[in-house]
Amino acid sequence: MTEETNGSDGSHLTKSRLEALSDGIFAFAMTLLVIGLSVPDKATLVPSNAYALQVLINLYSGFIHYALAFLILGAFWLSQHMQFHSVRTPDKIFTWINLVTLMFVALLPFSASFSGAFSGVPVGAMVFESNLLVIGTGLSLQWWYATSGNRLTESTLKPAYIRKIRFRNLVVPAVSIVGIMFALAGNTWSTAIYMTLPIVFYCVEYTFG
Repeated sequence: MTEETNGSDGSHLTKSRLEALSDGIFAFAMTLLVIGLSVPDKATLVPSNAYALQVLINLYSGFIHYALAFLILGAFWLSQHMQFHSVRTPDKIFTWINLVTLMFVALLPFSASFSGAFSGVPVGAMVFESNLLVIGTGLSLQWWYATSGNRLTESTLKPAYIRKIRFRNLVVPAVSIVGIMFALAGNTWSTAIYMTLPIVFYCVEYTFG
């Protein structure tokens, strides 16, 4: 398909430019996640095996949130790639939905680090879960806007495929809401709910083929 410049609303933005920006921010956020795993300055003053092992043990929560955030961001990136493949040319509204979503993608390294640092406090988990909720909601809104009445997609796009992507996009927001509810109930392990994502995604794929 030949890519066209969207000049109808004055944005003059090609899909490839928006994809390049999205890919860059996702890559930057996924790379920045590891910065949350910081070694204490005291490590240079106490060069012992016992202290090194203690530091690694204390960082377990940070490692867990790093792995969760990295894998979920990867799933978000794949989902967005699938959406862009079906979009002809973005308009201003679609572009702004994408930009706001990317703003929270860039925020995820902070929320993952914050949640890891406050792993024993429910509000720490809620910050991380709320961040993922907003990103997932943004991707869902993008797809809904683009496919509603085939606004930005080809009319030949199969309704079954549109429904499958819609349900896939709702998986992380739904799991995030459950996690937030657990956190509000005082549970400090609510982020463990994201371990169920592979099962939920599999169920969606199995149901909608």
